[in-house]
Amino acid sequence: MFDFSVVNQDMLKIVTALVLGSVIGLEREVSDKAAGLRTNILICVGATLFTILSLKFTNDAARISAQIVSGIGFLGAGAIMREGEHVTGLTTAATIWTVAAIGMGVGYGFWALAAWAALLVLFIQLAFTQLDILIDTWRMRHTFRIISKLDDKSLHEIGSIFRGSHVHVLRRKLMKRSNLYYSEWYTKGGRGDHEKVLERLLESKEVLDLSY
Repeated sequence: MFDFSVVNQDMLKIVTALVLGSVIGLEREVSDKAAGLRTNILICVGATLFTILSLKFTNDAARISAQIVSGIGFLGAGAIMREGEHVTGLTTAATIWTVAAIGMGVGYGFWALAAWAALLVLFIQLAFTQLDILIDTWRMRHTFRIISKLDDKSLHEIGSIFRGSHVHVLRRKLMKRSNLYYSEWYTKGGRGDHEKVLERLLESKEVLDLSY
């Protein structure tokens, strides 16, 4: 005789995964992240469904779980982008990975643990975002691309602008082209210090062109 209670429980797991995925996904959607509401819901529901099926049709549920973990890693890697000195998408990738773990927890029947993890992730995303912003005001990285006159005086003046504004130059690239210096300055410092550098570079007669 067909056991409808098992089906109902499995359906409840799927609905629970949908709710927990949407709790995290909604915050990601509001924050305008690449992996938003639907993505997080589908990841959570998919991980739950794979876990349910692994319990029903295989004798090695751990093997299926391992495949979920590695598979979600490829999905998360697609969210990571590098733009010069900046790497973006790491938080999105970590969220995707954690949402899959929450879905697996629901699939295995650890309801309270999965719900607690979802609430904790939501708290981290909301509270620690403000902390990240605060830290960025103290420590930021930027790339200044400068075209200047072809003489050492111009480079010395540009370097002194960074030093005088307490912005640390991590690395400098320099090219000569058409009797001009094309330089890239990779820097680290506070937001206010970077703004001072930008203002002084714009005022400098040695700087012919600047992108920031």
